[in-house]
Amino acid sequence: MISASSCEKPEYPSASKRLEEEGTVTLKFLVGADGKVIESAVEKSSGFRRLDEAARAGLSKCQFKPGTIDGKPQQTWASMKYTWRLE
Repeated sequence: MISASSCEKPEYPSASKRLEEEGTVTLKFLVGADGKVIESAVEKSSGFRRLDEAARAGLSKCQFKPGTIDGKPQQTWASMKYTWRLE
């Protein structure tokens, strides 16, 4: 199991705000042994490409505590949902 040690909220795309786009995106991503995201992909779209890409961009800046096997950090696949909601 991995856990986020530093993950800031991604910036809401200005065009998406203006067009009142909302939705939930599910991302699948590979966390390296160093805790950085190596690769990511949209597993389920929010329905809006801008929101999906903004979530991926935000995820790429996160630092995770990687999974371990026998106490040694290992690359680990994980997924997370991010909900975009205008308030």
